[in-house]
Amino acid sequence: MTILNATQREQLRATLEDRKEVLLQELEAVQHSHLRQAADPDDRVVDDPEEQAERLTGEVLSDAEARRDHDELVLVRAALARMAEGSYGLCIDCGKAIAVPRLLAHPAAARCIACQSQFEK
Repeated sequence: MTILNATQREQLRATLEDRKEVLLQELEAVQHSHLRQAADPDDRVVDDPEEQAERLTGEVLSDAEARRDHDELVLVRAALARMAEGSYGLCIDCGKAIAVPRLLAHPAAARCIACQSQFEK
C-alpha cells in the first residue's frame, strides 16, 4: 500500500482540489472569451496584417493553454477519483507505491518513476 500518512494525504487532496478549481476558472475564462468573440464577429475584422498575425498568435497560444489546462484537469480529476477509491499513491501500471517526494512534487502522478519513464518512451 501507499506510504502516505493521513496528513500528507489530506494536504495532497487539498492541493488537487485547489488546482482543479484554478483550472476550471481558467477554462471558463477561455470559454467566455470565445463566446464574446463569436457574438461580435465584426470585432475580429482587422485590416493590418501585423495586427492580424498578432491576434492569430494570441488565439493559438490561448487555445494551446486551454488544451494543456484541460489535459491537466483530466489528470487531477483522475487522481481525486483514485483518492476516493483508495488507490491513490499506487502506480496504475505496476501497482507499487509511488514515492512520496514524487507525489509531493506532482500530486496528480499516476505512475511511479520507472513506469512513467517507460510510458513516455
